Amino acid sequence: MTEKKIKVINAARELFSRYGYKKVSMDAIAKKSLVTKKTIYTYFKDKDELLKYFVYEELDNMKKAVEKIEKKQIPFSERIHEMIYTLLDYKQNNRFLVTLACEAEDIPSPSVKKCTDIINKSIRNAIKDKIEKAAESGELKTCNIELMSFIIYKIYVAALFEWDDLEKPIDKDELADALTTILNNWIA
Repeated sequence: MTEKKIKVINAARELFSRYGYKKVSMDAIAKKSLVTKKTIYTYFKDKDELLKYFVYEELDNMKKAVEKIEKKQIPFSERIHEMIYTLLDYKQNNRFLVTLACEAEDIPSPSVKKCTDIINKSIRNAIKDKIEKAAESGELKTCNIELMSFIIYKIYVAALFEWDDLEKPIDKDELADALTTILNNWIA
């Protein structure tokens, strides 16, 4: 990766994280990265492609975190607990993802919506994949994998986006324990 591309990426990440996708122009990215807009367009077709770059970068970081958990020799209920806790923590403490989620809610934009959909679908698929593997290995009883994945995902989404409306901050350990309790009904 060239030095100029790294400057563009770092500038865009900082600006998107601080102001959101919609409020940041390619001119602002060029100015912040000390390159011309033409230079940016040699690396990224448009601002949407730049946004997707960051989304896939974050998904890759989340995937690596989940893979570390998968390598641990612990029971399925503990793995899923740790996975959910890790993803919750990552998504809640990542400035870019927080800004993107807020923007998706406050200022609807097709590009931002598409990116948040990509993130959410990836998380749902990660949960489904872990449940499928546990069912195949005999760690879970036979179950409706789609339904279980959907329930876990919806609890995850509700905890991330709706719990903030309540007075008490979310306790990630409590949330993960609640999900583990639900899963225990299916553990073999």
